[in-house]
Amino acid sequence: MTGVVEVEINEEVFEVELADSLLRKSWGLSMRSSGKMLFVFGFESRPAIDMMLVKEPLYLYFLDGEKKVVDVQYAEPWGLDPRTWRVYRPDSSCDYLLESFEDLGLEEGDSVDFSL
Repeated sequence: MTGVVEVEINEEVFEVELADSLLRKSWGLSMRSSGKMLFVFGFESRPAIDMMLVKEPLYLYFLDGEKKVVDVQYAEPWGLDPRTWRVYRPDSSCDYLLESFEDLGLEEGDSVDFSL
């Protein structure tokens, strides 16, 4: 796999960073304020996503093995107040996670297309 993959959403194509290693998955979009990243888990899971070092809110699109959206969440960065320290986890198992600083207009049941 390469470091970037093309993702098609509603006939629009985006270049998205690929998080397919432990280091890339751990770091994600931390310390940035723009970009998109596709996390590849390789098996169904319910990953726990934290926003500790993320500067801006993120849209989290959890996808199943057929690349259909199974859950959408809006994640807020952590602040100094521990009450803002939330972990985001999908309601259903997923195989992929697409993170974006911009709203991609995806809803549960929508399909995303990409090749790895």
